[in-house]
Amino acid sequence: MRRLFISLLTGLLLLPSGGWGAESIINQQVRITSRDGTSLAGTLTLPAGAKEKLPALVLLQGSGPTDRDGNQPPAMRTDLLRQVAEGLAEKGVATLRYDKRGLPANAASVPGDPAQYPEYFDWHRFVDDAYAAYAFLRAQPAVDPGKAGLFGHSEGGLIALDLASRLVDGEKPQVLILAATPGRPMDVIIREQLSFQLSKQVKPSERRLFLAENERAAKNIRATGQVPAKLPAALGGVYPSYSGRYWQALMQIDPVALAQRYRGPVMLLQGDADIQVSAERDALVLDGALQKREPDDHALVILPRTSHNLKPLQSDKDPGLEGEVDPGVISRISTWLLARLGP
Repeated sequence: MRRLFISLLTGLLLLPSGGWGAESIINQQVRITSRDGTSLAGTLTLPAGAKEKLPALVLLQGSGPTDRDGNQPPAMRTDLLRQVAEGLAEKGVATLRYDKRGLPANAASVPGDPAQYPEYFDWHRFVDDAYAAYAFLRAQPAVDPGKAGLFGHSEGGLIALDLASRLVDGEKPQVLILAATPGRPMDVIIREQLSFQLSKQVKPSERRLFLAENERAAKNIRATGQVPAKLPAALGGVYPSYSGRYWQALMQIDPVALAQRYRGPVMLLQGDADIQVSAERDALVLDGALQKREPDDHALVILPRTSHNLKPLQSDKDPGLEGEVDPGVISRISTWLLARLGP
């Protein structure tokens, strides 16, 4: 195992000479059909002019109503996954990314009856969607099906780990890239995120009451798969009334156990300025778990002054949403990936 600390200044020096060039990228709009018949809009990004079948990754976005590019319009626009896809295409790697079920591009598949939402938005449906995308990507004529893997950002990393644990030999992804992925149960992450945000917004007494309500909700969801009927309005955005089954399954996921179970190469990417997933409490925990595998092939990349969305911070007040992914990140991913899946 190698632990790599990339300087944002020297990252530019990691770019290999040559490359495909942005002008030779092909973006194909595609439709993927999931196990339950849900149709998902996606983008297949390829380097033009490839003479051999390509290594490839499915890109899995983080939590919430996040689209294929890593955005939640109009409130949040990071373009993280679009930048990763186009950057990797310039290095000769194909990618597939898609809009989540329930987003406008997939509105035709959303049930008309809200009573069907718990099943439609259950956790296992999102894992099914990732599998459908993975199978679709491997079936593309330009892709080598034996050189396909998963890139998961934040919650997408948990989907990648869960999917990899469910697949049999011959189907399993050849590599996993886990970017800003939790190493602890998701209810612990949510509690920590809420505590951090509330510490800046409300009095300590109000913070304690709000966190107690969150714990009540989480306890009820873990036990019954149901969201409590009466919650503070702000928590209603975290736990929609139909999301109990989704959250119950997600809270049961043990990222450490799933990481240890996966036998292939893993790259961990983590910004040390990430205020949503911790470099110390998550990335290092996954790092320690992976070291216990025999044999082990993984790399931990800690990115100084870099946000949850892998963006270099321009100031102490910069939330790290906008701008370009540091070129050194794309270079490091492609170098590591092609060393394992390249010609």
